[in-house]
Formats: sequence, C-alpha cells, structure tokens
Amino acid sequence: MDAEVHNIMEELVKEEVEKLFNEAEQQKLPWLSCSCSQCRCDTLCYVLNRIPPKYIRSGRGISHHISDDISEKSQVLADISALVLEGMKKVSETQRPHGHTPDDNEKENDSPVFNFPTITGRVLDGLSFEPEKDIQVGLYLNGKLCQAINPSWENPYRISANTPGNFVFWIKPEPAKAAGEKKVFGFEIKIEADGKEPVMHYFEVGLTSESSVRNAYNSENSIQIPDFYLFPVNDTYDSMQ
Repeated sequence: MDAEVHNIMEELVKEEVEKLFNEAEQQKLPWLSCSCSQCRCDTLCYVLNRIPPKYIRSGRGISHHISDDISEKSQVLADISALVLEGMKKVSETQRPHGHTPDDNEKENDSPVFNFPTITGRVLDGLSFEPEKDIQVGLYLNGKLCQAINPSWENPYRISANTPGNFVFWIKPEPAKAAGEKKVFGFEIKIEADGKEPVMHYFEVGLTSESSVRNAYNSENSIQIPDFYLFPVNDTYDSMQ
C-alpha cells in the first residue's frame, strides 16, 4: 500500500498538549513539576490511549473533517483538553521536579536491574461472559501498589469502553546487586467493582537481572494472566447451593 494513513486526532492532541503545557509554564502553576519534551510526550500518549482514533488518507478526508458539525468538534476539543490536563497532572505527580538530566538518566539506565515483563489479562462478567467496563484493576507487590514504568502505563488500570475487558501493566524495574542475579517476585492482582464480588489473585514471576534498564516495549516479553470472572454479590446461583 502506497497511501499514507494518518490519525488526525494525533495532531489535535499534540497542539493541545503544547498549548496547555506552555500556558501552565507561563502561569507557573504549582502542580507542574516539569514540562520537558519527555513529559509532553508521555502526556500525548496518555491522551491518545483514551480516545478513539480518526484516520484519513486523502485531502477528501481532511475536507470531511473540516465540515464536521461545529458542536461535535467543540465537544471533541473539550474532551481532549480535559484529558490533557488530567495527563499533565498524572505525569507531574510521578516525575521528580526538573530532574530529567542526562547524568541521572545515564546512571539509572546503566545500573543492574530486574526488568519486568508486561502483564496482561481480561476481566469478564461471570454470568454473561461479556467484557467488563468501567472498573479498576490494581497490581501489587509486597502489599504495595506497583509503580508503573512511566505515566502512560497506569496502575490501577481503568478498564474503559475503549478497552473492554482488557488490562495491561508494565512495572518500573527494581535495582539489583549485579547482572545475572535471580529472584522470584510475588504479585497480587486486586479487582473491585460496585455490586460485584472482589477478586484477588496471587502469582509469582521469576527473573534474572540485567545490566541496564530495558525501555523499549516488546510484546513477546509479556505474561498473560488467566481470565477473571466477576459475579454479583449474593448471586442467585450461590443462594441455591
């Protein structure tokens, strides 16, 4: 295929990210800890992962977008602005204030660590077997909520209508004494939803430490957790037993 396909939403989000970061800098908002290119990129990813894409491949597609109903476009832009602000705050909460220096990054990347695989799974309704929506899934290590590798990978993970039933985690690497060290990590997944019985699942992951942080996502380095099923509290089936 020689036709170029473009997600027009990406341009809209990029513009809003730049605009709101610049405004926050000018106003010296107290919650903005950093506005470097990495923070802006993390915010961009945060928003794009939460909105449906809109693909075009021609001038006709752009023309169609321009002619969209004005009220519809206004609502889309309002939704994007709200998500950008939400993403900016999440990114700022997890970053050290103005701590993105080359020396810091080099020291962290060159230290031996345990690099965790991505952890994926599904949550289904126990009666209908349909994917669950609007619930949160938390990943814990030693009783504490795990820290994600960066702000675009959330924990707890909110399962939304855009990602029905599915969740994914990527955890920040843990320091090791040296490369080649072996260790078993015990994780726990907790799922809670209104009107449903809570679910807790324990599992272990054995790892060998590596000489540096692995920042590139690799779909092959992933663990698939068995499906979870949520049942209503006091399910009628249980009452018949």
